[in-house]
Order: sequence, then structure tokens, then C-alpha cells
Amino acid sequence: MSEPFTAYSFRVEIVLPDAREPLCDAAFAECDGLELRLDVRSLREGGSNAGPVLFAGPASYGEVTLRRGMTASFDLWDWCSAVMRDPSLRADAVVTVLAPDHETVRARFRLRRCLPVRLKAPRLDAVDGTVAIEELQLACETLALEGPEDRGPPPAANRKAELHELDPALQREVNPERAVQVQLNPPSLRLTTAEQTTRLTLELFFDVAGARDDDVRRLTQPVAYYAGVPATRFQWGTFRFDGHLEAVEETLELFSADGRPLRSRLDLVLREGARPPQTA
Repeated sequence: MSEPFTAYSFRVEIVLPDAREPLCDAAFAECDGLELRLDVRSLREGGSNAGPVLFAGPASYGEVTLRRGMTASFDLWDWCSAVMRDPSLRADAVVTVLAPDHETVRARFRLRRCLPVRLKAPRLDAVDGTVAIEELQLACETLALEGPEDRGPPPAANRKAELHELDPALQREVNPERAVQVQLNPPSLRLTTAEQTTRLTLELFFDVAGARDDDVRRLTQPVAYYAGVPATRFQWGTFRFDGHLEAVEETLELFSADGRPLRSRLDLVLREGARPPQTA
């Protein structure tokens, strides 16, 4: 019979990129929130009264809460301060579950590209004399459970959406040097058909936080260029929409200390077909 995994026997390491040593030099007393969630959607099909049809959606991950005894080290506070100075800074974390001998590795939870969500100073009480516990909440982009020797498969390459300029007849690409590959794929695409025309609505996000002396408009201006061309193709994998950029709205969301915009959201509306010629 296999031995159970003991919940009190674990190690936690938080490592910054290119760092030789883990960020934290104190043991954690508790670790909670190692959670994987699937966005399950249900649909009631007409005529089927036995139960809903379930659709599996994208995955999301819980916020991991770490608690440790307060130490003389300010490593966690220094990390949060570093993220405030450089919002692009990420760390990887590994929670290692150990056997009862406290040495043999049973499993690892690997958290990639983590950000601190909340750092709470301990409650100080001279009367009770209890151990002061510092609390950190982490958000991560991915969470994976690995065996003792497993390092996990490499992440699949994410194909990016692109914008291409077309000739007014929508037959061929022109000015290929103006083609734009998005930084982050849109979370969704919305197609609306009305009055014999179809519109495509989408959001694009761009971010240069952490890049020195950079301005996010360096990435968004090539997209805004398409507002003045006769025809545009939006291509993402097998999805293709040929039309013209009818509207683009930019929202600047994050600024550096010297006033440079670092993060942008573009709301795009493309209308089917080429742009009508301007009349005098």
C-alpha cells in the first residue's frame, strides 16, 4: 500500500529570472490555494430534459497563499517593491511535496510567471506572544503537477494573429513590410451581421512595462495605420476576415514615473469589404 502524502512536509522556492538562489530564505509554515479550475459551461438542449450538455472552457488557477514565520529578511517586501518599479518582473515558484523522511521528493507543483497579489504584515501582539506570520498571495499564469523526475512538456507555441494590408479588390497583399503581428491574441472575436454587412469586433492588448525608455505606442501606431488603408485582412490561424478598419479606440492604462504610456488596449471594429472611395 502506498503511503499518503503528508500535508505538513513540503518546501517552497520562489526564483526570479536568472537568479542563482531562491528569492526567499525562510521556510513557509502553510501553503494553500494550489487549485486548477476549468470554465465549464452548461447548455440546456431543447427536448432533452435529463440534464445539461457541458462544454469545457479555458483553465484558470487559484491564488496561492503562503504563510511563514516572520524573519529578519525583507525578501518578499523587496520583491513586491521591485514589481512596482518594473511591472514586467515575474518569478517562478515550486512547491515540493516530500515523503515522511523530509528528503524524498514525491511530487512538485510548478507555478510559472508568478506575480505577488497581496503581501500582509503579521499581527503584532505583545500580550499573546504568538509567532508572527507573514502572508503572501501569488497569482500564476500556469500551474502543473509533476512527478519526482518529471520536468513537464515544453509549452506549445502560441500562434499570433496578424493584420495585413490588401488592395481595394481584396485580391492581394500590398505593403507587406506594414504587416503587424499582435503581441497578445484577442480573448474573443465577435461577428455581427446586420443590413447585409458583417462587422468583426475585437480587443488587442499591448505592454512594454519593464522595457527601458519605451513607449507602448511604438507597438500600437502600426495597428492604427490600418485605419487609413482601403482594405485590411485579419488572420488568426484558420480564421480570416477581409474588410476595412472602421474604428479603433485606444485606452492607455499604465504609465511610467516620467509619464510614458506602458500598457494599451485597442478596441477594433472591422467592416466587411473594402473602404468606400472618398467623394469630393
